[in-house]
Amino acid sequence: MKLSINKNTLESAITLCSAYVEKKDLTAINSHFLLEANEDKLIIKATDYEIGLTYRIKKINIERQGFATVNAKNIIDMIKNLNNEDLILETIDNSLFIRQKNTKYKLSMFDYEDFPKFPNTEDKNKLNIDSSDLSKSLKKIFPAIDTQNPKYSLNGALIDIKNDKINFVGSDTKRLAIYTLKQNNDKELAISIPKKAIAEMQKLFYEKIELFYDENILIAKNENFEFYTKLINDKFPDYEKVIPKNLGINLTLNTEEFINSIKIMSVVTKRIRVSFSKSKISFEGSGESGSSEAKTEIQRELNIQDDFSLNIQAEYFMDFLNSIETEEFELKINEPNLAFIISSQDLQTIIIPVIL
Repeated sequence: MKLSINKNTLESAITLCSAYVEKKDLTAINSHFLLEANEDKLIIKATDYEIGLTYRIKKINIERQGFATVNAKNIIDMIKNLNNEDLILETIDNSLFIRQKNTKYKLSMFDYEDFPKFPNTEDKNKLNIDSSDLSKSLKKIFPAIDTQNPKYSLNGALIDIKNDKINFVGSDTKRLAIYTLKQNNDKELAISIPKKAIAEMQKLFYEKIELFYDENILIAKNENFEFYTKLINDKFPDYEKVIPKNLGINLTLNTEEFINSIKIMSVVTKRIRVSFSKSKISFEGSGESGSSEAKTEIQRELNIQDDFSLNIQAEYFMDFLNSIETEEFELKINEPNLAFIISSQDLQTIIIPVIL
């Protein structure tokens, strides 16, 4: 293999691919990239066995076709110190050489034939969701998805496809976020995507893509890349049973006012008592040691019969407020000590009150 490529072009590509490699065991072949020089393009593959990416750099000067593997961290550290000019990648015997003017690096390689095989779209079903809709929907619920939960399904997002809509669902057991995409579908289906995969999808899904799936794998592809992730094979809890019904209080509240008030309180505490009366909304809380406290209020007429208070986790409320684009949102509640709903358009989050 021998090719010439611009330093910045290569650096951008391998930095993107670096999220997919094995980082703990540097002796493993999947701590390497697989490089393939083919006609006028460089194909880069990276995987940690759970997610994988094939990325194509087109219209570059290929002098000799071939394959190489190279440790991801090593090549990134080397490339970033070079000038923004063309460089040469060349394999000689069992080594990859990187050359730019008077600078030369030499890196050992594994046998490229031992690199993990990637899944393909043969015998896979087509998933008819627009890539921008998919990316937007997953981003809305992303903060509510848990990490390292013993219930494995909660470490990812549920995509619950129904006849007339798609519900995107994430939960960390303290809150449940649901974003509803109104869309007619040919069949009902439920798949769960790991949170790590969703984070990487956000970097790729600004382009038009095709989606394919089976019971184990989701593949997204276009002419520039092919992404895959293993799906979560643990059944997601019945989230619809968690949604409170027959809520007696429904308030329309100002988004910016709540964001500003919670920011003020968060300097002192992450757990806030929010009190609602007919003429105002009060926020108060104290630091863990009790040596500091904060109070603020919003002057607003509310259509309520009796005063009530909610104990909220600031982070959960802010994650919701930062995910919406509307000037107002709705708060729906039955009893202050029971789960309540905050919603805006097609996004709703069910939150369990905290103990102060």
